[in-house]
Amino acid sequence: MLGRITIAQSRYLNPSTSERYAAYCKKHNVTPNTVYIDVKSGDKVAAHWIGNHDAENVVLYFHGGGYTQSASDGNFIYLARLVKDINSGKSGDRDSFAAVVLAYSLAPEATHPTQLSQATAALHYLINTTGRSPSNIFLSGDSAGGNLALSVLSHILHAHTDVPALTLEKPLGGMLLYSPWTGFSTDFPTFENVNLDVMSALALRKWSAMFLGKPNPTDPEADPGPVTGDAWTEACKNDASWWHGAANTVSDVFVAYGGDEVLKGPIVEFERHFKAGWKESGGDASRVLFLEGEREAHVQPIIDIMSPRSAVKSITQNAIDAWYKARLRCEEQ
Repeated sequence: MLGRITIAQSRYLNPSTSERYAAYCKKHNVTPNTVYIDVKSGDKVAAHWIGNHDAENVVLYFHGGGYTQSASDGNFIYLARLVKDINSGKSGDRDSFAAVVLAYSLAPEATHPTQLSQATAALHYLINTTGRSPSNIFLSGDSAGGNLALSVLSHILHAHTDVPALTLEKPLGGMLLYSPWTGFSTDFPTFENVNLDVMSALALRKWSAMFLGKPNPTDPEADPGPVTGDAWTEACKNDASWWHGAANTVSDVFVAYGGDEVLKGPIVEFERHFKAGWKESGGDASRVLFLEGEREAHVQPIIDIMSPRSAVKSITQNAIDAWYKARLRCEEQ
């Protein structure tokens, strides 16, 4: 199904990220709170708040969708529950944790590194305009959003020539990724899990080609064949040395993925290089966690929030909650 739907059909069927946010707010009787962040040359990108925009601690969230699809209803519902649950576990200020969702431009209308420019601008905004310390900011994202979070980390370590550099005075508070899209090859053995997962190899090839501005020249909706990105878009291809200094850029890293998902292969490959680079440059190995959810599919925690059993949290989701609470020193008393 994912491999057959066209961009035109997707745009017709699915509201934009900003439209979905407005609908979420209306349905849940929440006052919308959107900021428009300067990127460059007069361009702006919208970012939508979940929770108190004055919260001390903020998750800068990048939604998934292969860079071609808008945020889902599940993204907003999931983040709202996360914000509520983390705040309810605090013994002091119960409104000091919030999320902001970046409505980055979609491919094929916008190609790499547009999204990296917008994400970097959003992080710059949180630090320099709102005055937050990097230590109070968490990068997070699912699938392509996880790819974008890793792209931002790579950009801080190795500035992309087409994106304004960003220097941090302190490490970020953390980075939490859900089934990050770490590589564009669909040749990993885990792609045999296609019948157990929601993702399609054909869709991933098409979307990555559109994102990189390399669609099939005959028909952009046709299979482009193997797709290759760069160091900022294919994290699993970077060797350990690329990640030297990551421990001085982000304090803690948590990557959650499903044992049955097709992207498990490139995620495990990324894990090997990232952990080695982290440790080689003096990072504490205990501050990097990769968690494989048994019999879970792609972005399972976000899929679960839309299921009839959403009130019952999985082992993975409980681990995510505990990770945030530990980072914020707000374990339940």
